[in-house]
Amino acid sequence: MNNYSYVSISMQMATVTSTKKLLIGNLPDSTQSTAVENLFSVVGRVLSVNVVRNGFAFVEMTAADADKARQQLNGYRFNGRPMTIDEAHPRPYSRP
Repeated sequence: MNNYSYVSISMQMATVTSTKKLLIGNLPDSTQSTAVENLFSVVGRVLSVNVVRNGFAFVEMTAADADKARQQLNGYRFNGRPMTIDEAHPRPYSRP
């Protein structure tokens, strides 16, 4: 008879949460990232905000929260201007 010791190994699966980046348009030029983050955090968890010039911003959220934000906030009047919200897609690479 063999004396074997059995070792139990437990593996914990890491949960992967998919994210989406939204393109927000028609923002006033004076818009601050904290104002955008505060607005979108009412709908869900905001992972990042990047306000760029010319009235545009990018907001990254979990996929489910991004879908809710797009549905609930598209057309919302932010400082008097109706926002446009679309899903952002990476630019295709073009060679110089």
